[in-house]
Amino acid sequence: MKAGRLPALLVLVALLGLAPEVARSQAPQTEERQNYQRFRQLPPDEKARVLKDLQRWNELPAARKRELQESYERFQKLPPEQRERLLLRQRQWETMPPEERERVMKNYQRWQQMTPEERAQARERLRQIPPAERERLREQWKKATPEERERLRERYRGQGPPHGQERPR
Repeated sequence: MKAGRLPALLVLVALLGLAPEVARSQAPQTEERQNYQRFRQLPPDEKARVLKDLQRWNELPAARKRELQESYERFQKLPPEQRERLLLRQRQWETMPPEERERVMKNYQRWQQMTPEERAQARERLRQIPPAERERLREQWKKATPEERERLRERYRGQGPPHGQERPR
């Protein structure tokens, strides 16, 4: 295209009201260039990790990609404190031994299978533990070895609900 035609084309695009669309179509190119420049500056091991993640993403079914994108968008809308708490929980999960992860998943599944009434009863039982006792138990848990934690689980698993309440089914 000759140099003199470009300004005329831009005026025509602006007159037709297409300028926002043209600007939007060029914006991703600029963002893509910036992303590419950042990628080029990564150390080789990070580049390899990014490429592996990209390959995994490209292999996902479209429905799963949509789910993940929606999840990410919900995460971005959370208040900063809540996002930080979720990231902390993710880091904790990543450092858990496999047996602990399995136990957490079983507890989660058991919780999911409970009725709303059973969940309410479980929350109420927890609320009835005096704050000082809850704090003592938390500290005991933090200091416990995996074997001690299992013994504590067994010990408290066998206990019934507070006086006057039924055990959840």
